[in-house]
Amino acid sequence: MKKLFLFIIVCTISTTLLAQTLTYQQKLYYSCKVWGFVKYFHSRVSVCQVNWDSVLYHTLPLIKNAFTNNEFNDALDSMLLAAGPMEMATTPSPDTLPPELKRNLNFGWINDPVFRNDVKIILDTIKNNFRPHPICWVDYGNYSWLAFPYDDPAIDSNTYIVYPSEFTRLLLLFKYWNIINYFNPYNYVQDTPWDSTLYKNIPSIDTVSDYTDFFKSIKKIAAGCDDAHVEDLTITAVNSFYGDYTPKIILRYAQNNYVIVKSGFGTISNGDIIVSIDGKTTNQWEDSLRPYISAGNLSVFRRCMCQYMLCGAGGSQITIVFKDSVGNGHSLSTSRNYYLYDSWFYYNPNDTLGSVKWKKWNCNVGYVNMGNLMSEDVDSMYNVLKNTQAIIFDIRNYPGGTAWDIADLMYEDSRCFAKLTMPDIYYPGTYSWDHDSLGYNGNPNYYKGQVIILCNEETQSAAEYSCMILRSMPNSLVIGSQTAGADGNVSWFNLSQDIQTGFTSLGVYYPNGENTERIGIVPDSVVYPTVAGIRQGRDEVLEKALQVTGCLVPILSVTPRNQNVADSAGATSFNITCNTNWSAVSDSSWCAVTSSGSGNGTIAVNYSKNPYHQPRIVNIRVSVAGLPDQTVTVTQAKSTIGIDEHQGDIFSIYPNPTSGSFRIFSINDDKGPIDISIRDLTGNMMLEKHYPGEKEYDIDFSFVARGCYFIIIRTYKFSMVQKLIIN
Repeated sequence: MKKLFLFIIVCTISTTLLAQTLTYQQKLYYSCKVWGFVKYFHSRVSVCQVNWDSVLYHTLPLIKNAFTNNEFNDALDSMLLAAGPMEMATTPSPDTLPPELKRNLNFGWINDPVFRNDVKIILDTIKNNFRPHPICWVDYGNYSWLAFPYDDPAIDSNTYIVYPSEFTRLLLLFKYWNIINYFNPYNYVQDTPWDSTLYKNIPSIDTVSDYTDFFKSIKKIAAGCDDAHVEDLTITAVNSFYGDYTPKIILRYAQNNYVIVKSGFGTISNGDIIVSIDGKTTNQWEDSLRPYISAGNLSVFRRCMCQYMLCGAGGSQITIVFKDSVGNGHSLSTSRNYYLYDSWFYYNPNDTLGSVKWKKWNCNVGYVNMGNLMSEDVDSMYNVLKNTQAIIFDIRNYPGGTAWDIADLMYEDSRCFAKLTMPDIYYPGTYSWDHDSLGYNGNPNYYKGQVIILCNEETQSAAEYSCMILRSMPNSLVIGSQTAGADGNVSWFNLSQDIQTGFTSLGVYYPNGENTERIGIVPDSVVYPTVAGIRQGRDEVLEKALQVTGCLVPILSVTPRNQNVADSAGATSFNITCNTNWSAVSDSSWCAVTSSGSGNGTIAVNYSKNPYHQPRIVNIRVSVAGLPDQTVTVTQAKSTIGIDEHQGDIFSIYPNPTSGSFRIFSINDDKGPIDISIRDLTGNMMLEKHYPGEKEYDIDFSFVARGCYFIIIRTYKFSMVQKLIIN
């Protein structure tokens, strides 16, 4: 398909050539390729003896005004003459590399009929007499893998403050495209050939009239790299392309839906499914953003979408339509008030292990959270876990660079776990093989148990490399889903003072030569989270790993979080997902529950009639040994007959409704200690405070969404439940 697409482009160009005229788009396409080729391969230009940027500036007007093919070749001839004479080689040609190490050396275009014979002769002379030597335009960097000393920035101005002219924009494009063309090891796996990406995006760079559309055009070009590293590195200092602010919601993609996995809104439950955001369905969002996202596979594309659909400018409004567990539709309108990189947005699929570095379960199985483990922890971790029957390494995160130290402790011998293609900065477009090995022969304390690696779409770059390191151990197993497919050291540089970009510049392969780019780490056992599992609070990937080891680690999920019932006496129930014994306790005498059980089942709840003029809430605490307790609630409606539980209001709340802040007054001057809690309509605890005893209490509840809540006030004498409206 790629070859067909490129063939169509060539045919489009060649058809026009028959009439001896070229479009401006075609002229710029060929000019970019010629200019970049001479830049890196001409004996004088490649060592910066010629101001090659200036030559392009002077040539572009000639190219633009060239009407015939001959006039265009005259302009190219003028540019080539400005480079000066090519030094003639006195040593044999270096072109002895195998095809996989010179994929970026494609000079077939030199023979295209667009070029006149005199131009072809000059280009052939440069190609045939090039010999590897230090190139002034590229070097090895300190932090960036490659550095581009005379192209960083590509244009030395702030394009937001001073919008660049047509020819300055084209200079930026020519530099950017040629850097990727010669130094990106993964051009050969792009969906659209890099030549075609240049051709189809020239018009937008040439004609775009404002900064916003200019950066959009750059994003479209970058998206052609099909690399999540490029997505992360292509940014503007002026503002985020997608926005840096969001509501307190985290999404994940599960079973063909974008699903809420964490929320700061009481009206939203984990497992609720997104229907639309700001009037666009999720499919429409995907279609609208796909041209701008550089992603190697569908998994990482949807990882990006989970974030981008919610993002926008700080304080901007967002309307989210979602479905709950029974299919009922709901709408939430709120503001994007939270910075995307706030610590709240850290998400771990297992709440109980989110802050753990490592642990050992009673079944003699270890667990290591690679996102939390630091180098100084490795020795201690291995001392505790080295005699276990299995260790589960969770790399559904970005690790702290510890896999190298772990391998040296756990490998039985020295072994190669990856092959690398290293860019040759003396010979642009070519690479050399290198091999990465760890461990040492004769290790007396090597690990003898099973190694299990957990991965998903969050596993990217160093995380994928860590998977490869650990997977090289015998008796290893990878469980989870496709990773990001963006592995290898990155290079980054500035296109201008305000726009940065970059790319993966080190090729990473398995020892047998199998590619990892875009493919990622392919699991041995594919496990995706399900919507039901998200609603139940389960970590199904970890559960599979534990099942493989034969380890029974307790699992507990209680749903729903709250049951709303009428004021009359009756019964309801909660569903239990569990693999061991559990117990349940009610904190109120008016509500009786099933006290215990084993495995999956239900908690039967029987409640008496509510005689009071206020709603009342009972907390049901469910316990499993080795896990934090889970609490669910039953909210019973107030009675239309009878008397209040406290024989009249003891506290007053003002203002109510409120925008968020309010004051509670003690009406009868009772200054004893009180507990104040606020729950949403589904029973989720939103605020809980204890006060030693005052006449007035100031409460800030401005951090929640607008809606209706229950405020519960308890003293040692009585309790009071009242509705609280946030508007």
